[in-house]
Amino acid sequence: MNHWLLILSCSQRKRPEPDLLPAVERYDGPAFQVLRKFLRECPLEAQDLDVFILSAEFGLIPSSKPIPNYHHQMTPHRAIELQPKVLAELERILKSGQYKELFISMGKDYLWALAGYGLLIPADLKVTIYRGGRGRQQAKLHDWLHGGPPSQKATVTQQGKARIRGVEIALTSEQVMEMARQALAEGRGDPTRYQSWYVLVDNRRVAPKWLVSQLAGLPVSAFVTSEARRVLAQLGIEVLRA
Repeated sequence: MNHWLLILSCSQRKRPEPDLLPAVERYDGPAFQVLRKFLRECPLEAQDLDVFILSAEFGLIPSSKPIPNYHHQMTPHRAIELQPKVLAELERILKSGQYKELFISMGKDYLWALAGYGLLIPADLKVTIYRGGRGRQQAKLHDWLHGGPPSQKATVTQQGKARIRGVEIALTSEQVMEMARQALAEGRGDPTRYQSWYVLVDNRRVAPKWLVSQLAGLPVSAFVTSEARRVLAQLGIEVLRA
């Protein structure tokens, strides 16, 4: 019983290639980027991992299944429609493998398709379910795959300049901190909206995306946290794990 089982919901973001792609490559949301990075960097550990994806179009499918690009949103009605097929497939999966842990990460609409799954779970199978926001989903998935959180500090690769979404930022770490203090004093944006990572500005925790937004003049919706962390590392700013 040395295998792990991972079940993710599909993502709205997909790679647009016209040819068929394995589902793990087709879906391109943050959770799938975390998963693919793990598969690339930890091939030995990945041998013991089985991944299935709950798709609004195809139901519960193995991550290796070739699928086309498509647009089909999961709704409660669609989830209930898929439920019998999904539970039957889950039962088959659980009977075919000797699993020690199961991690399920998906939104509430997708969970309707798994309603009643508890009756299929063996008594000795450890189950973790995560239903939170995308940032925390990435962190929880990373920690489960790697057996724990990363280093508390993101690697700093100070270069004095960085580029994000076409905007170049050339600042010293001291200038970054001064701009952060000024933005805080003026009450710009919401610096408290962070989940997994933060930056200390005079002992005050602020969101990396908020800080990069102030530096680049971009809305926080224009980029993701991993981009913000990269930019700040290049500017010599430590990003800490919450």
